[in-house]
Amino acid sequence: MKSHLLVGIASEALTREVLRSLLPGQEEPWLLLASAEDPIAYFSIGSELDGEKSVHVQADVSGRHYNEDIKVLEILRRLQASVGGVIGP
Repeated sequence: MKSHLLVGIASEALTREVLRSLLPGQEEPWLLLASAEDPIAYFSIGSELDGEKSVHVQADVSGRHYNEDIKVLEILRRLQASVGGVIGP
């Protein structure tokens, strides 16, 4: 498994709203699915990072889909366009 982060987000509430629209029918975690029973990645919102308050989204890529980062990063970029922040590994 590997992870990508979107950090420096100002609004957790807006982030939830946008994730609900990007990944409908999912919630805590939001799932990016390859098929009904096959998640590519799990997206979750956090409020603390490295011991400091920081609203962020963590996208954990399933080991089975380890090389499908492009789909995961596309969701993070679309989210970033709405809520701001910086995408990092």
